[in-house]
Amino acid sequence: MMKEIRMDLGDRSYPILLDKGIIGELKNYVTKYEKIILVSNTKVGALYSEKVLDILENTGKNISYFEISDGEEHKSIESAFGIYDFMVENDFDRSSLIISLGGGVITDLGGYVAATYMRGIDFIQIPTSLLSQVDASIGGKVAVNHPKAKNLIGAFYQPKLVLIDVDFLKTLPEKEFKAGMGEIIKHSFLKDDDYYDYLVENAQAVKDLQPEEIIEVIKRSCVIKKNIVEEDEKEKGIRAIVNLGHTYAHALETATEYKGYSHGEAVAKGIIYEILLSQKLGYVEKEFLDRGKIIFDKYEIDCEPVKIEIERLIALMKKDKKNTGGKIKFVLPTGKGTVSVEDVSEDIIREINQEIDNRVIKGVVDIGTNSCRLFISEVEKNENKYSIKRKFRKYLEITKLGEDVNKNGYLLDSAINRTVDVLKNYSEKMASYGVAEKLVCATSATRDSSNREDFIRKVKNESGLEIKCITGDEEASLSFKGASDDIEGELLLIDIGGGSTEFINGSKNDINFMKSFDIGAVRVTEKFFVNDNHCEENIKLAEQWVKSQIKEAKDLSKRDFILVGVAGTVTTNVTVYEKMVDYDPEKVHMYNLTMANVEENIKLYLSKNIEERKKIKGLPPKRAEVIIAGTFILKWIMETLERDEILVSENDILEGMMES
Repeated sequence: MMKEIRMDLGDRSYPILLDKGIIGELKNYVTKYEKIILVSNTKVGALYSEKVLDILENTGKNISYFEISDGEEHKSIESAFGIYDFMVENDFDRSSLIISLGGGVITDLGGYVAATYMRGIDFIQIPTSLLSQVDASIGGKVAVNHPKAKNLIGAFYQPKLVLIDVDFLKTLPEKEFKAGMGEIIKHSFLKDDDYYDYLVENAQAVKDLQPEEIIEVIKRSCVIKKNIVEEDEKEKGIRAIVNLGHTYAHALETATEYKGYSHGEAVAKGIIYEILLSQKLGYVEKEFLDRGKIIFDKYEIDCEPVKIEIERLIALMKKDKKNTGGKIKFVLPTGKGTVSVEDVSEDIIREINQEIDNRVIKGVVDIGTNSCRLFISEVEKNENKYSIKRKFRKYLEITKLGEDVNKNGYLLDSAINRTVDVLKNYSEKMASYGVAEKLVCATSATRDSSNREDFIRKVKNESGLEIKCITGDEEASLSFKGASDDIEGELLLIDIGGGSTEFINGSKNDINFMKSFDIGAVRVTEKFFVNDNHCEENIKLAEQWVKSQIKEAKDLSKRDFILVGVAGTVTTNVTVYEKMVDYDPEKVHMYNLTMANVEENIKLYLSKNIEERKKIKGLPPKRAEVIIAGTFILKWIMETLERDEILVSENDILEGMMES
């Protein structure tokens, strides 16, 4: 039987309808509107827009549909202006209706447009994610994000209806289900301690989306939020308690550019963070902290707070909307079903941050011969060993640090300056992400140069980054560590760099052979293919030289191993063969690249001059100079090892550095 929860706000009151298979009820609430716009995103729209549009079109109204891209980054003023433009061009007025079909991004965005278009028009929320069904769509908080803070631009503006059909949850990814459970568990800390027990006792049924249990959970969360909103609609007092976990969560989301965590996951970490604050202030004991972790564990939600660089953390927390007078406010759990909104001193925040030592935002930089790369992740520390818990971003810039280092024996000033500029940018990116630990390694070009100390000193002075110059064996070991984590059995890892190529044979913690050979894409280009001259004679000379350099590896061909390639040359050959316009790491990772694929790419490269190569789909223009040499090296290695295919791994020295 359909449940109706009444949000009682005087002339702004509205029903929240909840049940299974009730989307058809929508037609009963749109009769007075002539012009209706349905707003959704590409992901939800592909699943449900046609069904909802059919319901609306059967009412005989003038129906429009507007779709934005999926993702938190699209909850922006730019997306709002796109909807405004459409509505203006199609003569929407104050008597029109907006319907938001989607998760929290769409319900927030659609509500914000409704609140601001012509100073306010009616809107209906159809939340399709668990998170939006229990939180974002209820209570009239509508907003868009600012690049410097989440939900900074918004209003309190109530819908005319919230229609919650739990059938939408059938297609909800597990990650998004956990995001919603983060908010639901938050409600169990607020006013209804029995709710905590219900969630623990019925965890499996809720996770299985059993109708009775999931409807009961959504109903109880909606009632908790309804009661709070009715008492304090515009968050002047008690409504602030629904922001439990949010001060830390919003800082974490902003630092990771709204892509690192779902909102519910960040809230879970924020709740544990705020319990730690309460424990430090003497409000709760360790048993309460354990109790908090137990319920998140029941729903397999990672709730461990992450150490963010303290100055960045405090700066982000100061932007939180709850703050007044420059003080940082938190919602602190003070017991079972009770919380308190309080200012917390920066000294206490610093203490807590210092005590978070098992999870860290870490940044690693690989300074190679041809490129500089930055990788930022959340890592877990256990007895001085690291494991990657969540990958945030990878950046790559072609710097050509090793330009002419083979000929001169030193790094050119122009190459140093290019690289330092990139490293200054990387330093700023790490600061923005709140990176608390850093590791910067330089490889062959730097270690082979006579002026490397001058380069290292300049980097330190201008970017603040401290470089560790590693040996070829260290480089090989780190690459193997990064790539071998998710490959079972014996493997031979090939890492074709700009100045050197590493060969490592073994399995996970047991290495049989490891050597760094002084062949690389830049080195071969400068030695044999000057001025982009790839005549048959030069190719033959290059082949003879490369194969003579790696002849020691010939004996490895008799072993039974999986040939694995990492880094730019092999990954680029995948993107070129697949004609990837946008790099897709999931498609590249564990791709079987065949000799036939490699030879087809070589023919493509040789058929074009350097300017034409820059336009090849899947080939980064800055790799156009050295891609031919790198691909020939790959071909000659495969011939030497008598292998017709190579497994491509996205994981390489960056992952190895991250886990070191």
